[in-house]
Amino acid sequence: MDLDRTILVNRTHPVPEDFSDRIKLVKIPMDEENCILVEEETAKAYQALQQHLIDSGLPNSPLSGYRSFERQQVVWDNFIRDHGPEYAARYVAKPGFSEHQTGLAIDVTLYDQNGNDIEDSCAPEFETMHHNLHPFGFILRYPAGREAITGYDYEPWHIRYVGIQAAEMIYRSQWTLEEYWEQRNQP
Repeated sequence: MDLDRTILVNRTHPVPEDFSDRIKLVKIPMDEENCILVEEETAKAYQALQQHLIDSGLPNSPLSGYRSFERQQVVWDNFIRDHGPEYAARYVAKPGFSEHQTGLAIDVTLYDQNGNDIEDSCAPEFETMHHNLHPFGFILRYPAGREAITGYDYEPWHIRYVGIQAAEMIYRSQWTLEEYWEQRNQP
């Protein structure tokens, strides 16, 4: 079965039960000792994006990729324990409803010129990254000001692979993935 990399996964659209059977996961190094797993085509596209950003003076590394149902449960439980259920619901998907379970989502860490993590979500480096995503098939999944549509607060680090054609359309139209799906499914 052909894999639809534009699959909509959010609070109301769960990951299909057989989705993990349809993807081939590969490793992407995070650092010298650790790696993340992502879907194979996503990995190739991210590695090209990563090098492009580095060549443009924006050092970066992947922080998170594929998560199993069990791993997403741990993430969910930890956020509830550490921050409470209301905060967790703004930033973390319940198991079965996380894009990370598709292998198509990557959380990216950006670094300043001194090698420190950029933690300010309004930092211009994030905007630079966002404007460079679409030629590689990625979108910013949870843009600022679109929380009512996506169901999540702004996450400048969370990118999603949808393929170049869809990414170009989403970027040009300034849509979210939900809006892309709405347009795609109109009669």
